Amino acid sequence: MLEKNRRGVRALVIALALVALAGCEKKSDGSFAMSDASGGSARTLAAAAMAPGAAAQPRTNSLAYEHTISIETTKEALPARLREIEAACRADQTSGCTILDVSSHAQDDLPNGSIRMRLAPTGVEPIVAVASKDGKVIGRSTHAEDLAEPIADTERQLALLTLHRDRLAELMKSKDIKIDQLITVSRELASVQSQLDSLGSQRANLRRRVDTELLTIQLSLPRHDYAANNTPVTDAFRDFGSDFREAIGMVIRFFAVLLPWLVVVLPGIFLLRLFWRWIGRLLTRRER
Repeated sequence: MLEKNRRGVRALVIALALVALAGCEKKSDGSFAMSDASGGSARTLAAAAMAPGAAAQPRTNSLAYEHTISIETTKEALPARLREIEAACRADQTSGCTILDVSSHAQDDLPNGSIRMRLAPTGVEPIVAVASKDGKVIGRSTHAEDLAEPIADTERQLALLTLHRDRLAELMKSKDIKIDQLITVSRELASVQSQLDSLGSQRANLRRRVDTELLTIQLSLPRHDYAANNTPVTDAFRDFGSDFREAIGMVIRFFAVLLPWLVVVLPGIFLLRLFWRWIGRLLTRRER
């Protein structure tokens, strides 16, 4: 009897899912119905997309932008400029600027640095203006990733699971439901709610990528500073002592590796020579 009730509940859950799917398809007239946290629907978005002059609006609202700015500045100003950019980002409460990564290092006394942040689109240009002050923008690239498909897929799953959860909640309120059926429905409801929470976090992350932009600023010195610092003749004289010691060390290592082999090779050559002489004498006797 218990197994029969379980089978009945499973069949009921599957039927509810099919009803939810059919209901969504019926509402959308060939497309799925979606609703976000504010209560908007996919039908409203579709109607707006079909309006004159709004064909590109859905794609624009689903693009995640990434900017990379390369700026040349002086050796003295570079560390201070990096700190100014970081301070400007932290002070920008309007665009919600968040610093993701800051790096600064020097090679041959030539510093360079980079900073990466996420902020609202309106805050990009003010930060770039701070970074390029007394400097020169030598490169700028913008990359956009279209998230329309993952956003639509997430909304569709949320709509289906939300309807499925509501049906299960209504089923649990029924006075005719038995204890074993109630336990099975409760487990299914907990599983659906867990999936809804996961999809909600995924939707929030996608919306964050669309509503904000990723900005990377790279600071470096002008090319002539690197060329002026490149002095091969001076470097060769400066490194002469260390190079000479390294060469002597390599010669010593060579003989250290070779000597054990000479102990084996020299006697072997001597024995091979004696053996060859013996073979020559033996052949001479036979000819006689």
